[in-house]
Amino acid sequence: MSSPTAVVPSSRAFDPMAVWAGLALWSGVALVVALSGVVASLPRPFVPLLIWSPVLVSVALYRRSAALRAFVDTVDLRIPVLFHVVRVFFGAAFLVEASAGRLPSSFAQLAGPGDIVAGLLAIPAALLATRGDKTSRSLLLAWNVLGLVDILAVFLSAQRLLLVLRDERFFQAFQRMPFSVLPVLVVPLILLTHLLVFVRLRAAASRPPSAA
Repeated sequence: MSSPTAVVPSSRAFDPMAVWAGLALWSGVALVVALSGVVASLPRPFVPLLIWSPVLVSVALYRRSAALRAFVDTVDLRIPVLFHVVRVFFGAAFLVEASAGRLPSSFAQLAGPGDIVAGLLAIPAALLATRGDKTSRSLLLAWNVLGLVDILAVFLSAQRLLLVLRDERFFQAFQRMPFSVLPVLVVPLILLTHLLVFVRLRAAASRPPSAA
């Protein structure tokens, strides 16, 4: 991985604007849904489906499309990594809401510090993404694993409160902005960007040293 924008040759062209346009459309629709309160009217089991559906669809498209795979190999890795800085805001917001009694402290104590750490570490991780040496790749992998484990732990904690304990305070908190945008946009993008980093690191590790 000689640079974050290294181009991998492909026999099929793929317009990167199609991906960015799709992301912009998804973001716009997600914001409308988050602001409209539609999520609150859905049965609670639909909430995890909102999170995982775009992830599974994206993975399926990636596996089926050689052109999309070629596009993924050209993305500047700093972009998906730096997206995780948004987790600092949400982690701090969890702690603030819990201190005000509007969010269960058990959730905030897990999600808050973990997201803040993962978000802050995304900044040096983005710097590592510009380097191709083995040590840098190993450190970037460590950040990616840490961030993914954190978001999965937060997801499981949230589903426990939502579906098992049926905590009304938790459910109401996620009907309000900015938290209402988490299941429809932010969390799926966090998961997808973690997967993208894994894919790129695996590709870099499989190339000969002269090409890395």
